[in-house]
Amino acid sequence: MKIFRNKNYCLLIFLLGVMNAFAGTAPSSGPPSPTGKPPIPPGLPIDDYIVLLVIIAVLFGYYVTESRRIKTKPSI
Repeated sequence: MKIFRNKNYCLLIFLLGVMNAFAGTAPSSGPPSPTGKPPIPPGLPIDDYIVLLVIIAVLFGYYVTESRRIKTKPSI
């Protein structure tokens, strides 16, 4: 069992290292701006449908707990 756990840790470390390689910044297309100010970010909202996502998470949690409750036998 200990070997299996070590393999999982090695796999996790490998995958996180690969993700780090893909998460690098894109090469810039020229020299930095002369004013020193960062570019203006796009006006995209990051919290659209957050209420819907919370509702889905609560329903999924309820589904998981109920499915585990059905699988276990009730004690007498």
